[in-house]
Amino acid sequence: AVAVGAGRGIGLAIVQGLLPKFKGKIVATCRDPSASGALNALWQFAPDRFSVLPMDVTSESSVAAAAAATREVGGGRVDLVINCAGLLHEAPARMPERNLGQVDVEWARKSFEVNALGPLMVVKHFSPMMVTDRKEGRVFSVLATISARVGSIGDNRLGGWHSYRISKAAQNQMTKTSSVELRRRGTAVIALHPGTVNTELSEPFQKGVKPEKLFDVDYSAKMLLGVINSVTMEDTGKFFAYDRQEVPW
Repeated sequence: AVAVGAGRGIGLAIVQGLLPKFKGKIVATCRDPSASGALNALWQFAPDRFSVLPMDVTSESSVAAAAAATREVGGGRVDLVINCAGLLHEAPARMPERNLGQVDVEWARKSFEVNALGPLMVVKHFSPMMVTDRKEGRVFSVLATISARVGSIGDNRLGGWHSYRISKAAQNQMTKTSSVELRRRGTAVIALHPGTVNTELSEPFQKGVKPEKLFDVDYSAKMLLGVINSVTMEDTGKFFAYDRQEVPW
């Protein structure tokens, strides 16, 4: 299993949830492993089957290098990839736009690089290790990417947050398009909406969230892993919320 963007937040919680339940080897990636004390602490508990690799999703060479290292760790086989890397803000300097006048092309470009092109590079370089349809006795593999309901075009009623919405919508299209190709290889590809989770990413926007709708990261990770565990090949190309309700594209 590979967890991308696992240095903190949901990604870290997903790794913590995988360790006791997933019997194979686990690879966690983040931009700077030396800065993630939590990941390094986890490695000390399971060094024989847990690896931490540096990876910057905005650099294709970095993604390719991490994929090559993962191939060595896993013997060329990956059954599960979960992409958790994402960018919403860089508080207080960069916050989601409230109107068109606040749109900045450099920030929009950076959002697109992290939220859309990053997941695309992960799929490009990791999916070749997930071919299962021609291997007797192998179950299908799952490639999941953490998206957001605000990336849904059909569910957009409020507007705003232009860079984040557009980049997440592009990520969703990447998920749908990849699912068509990878289905033929025996890989299910899905997008996941985690809800509003108590992390640094959502912290500036929690004021108006009802307490029962603000999720702890461990709860969110448990729910998302439950959705992933329930997926069949009939679900490939779909967008699910944490409670397994389908979200419109």
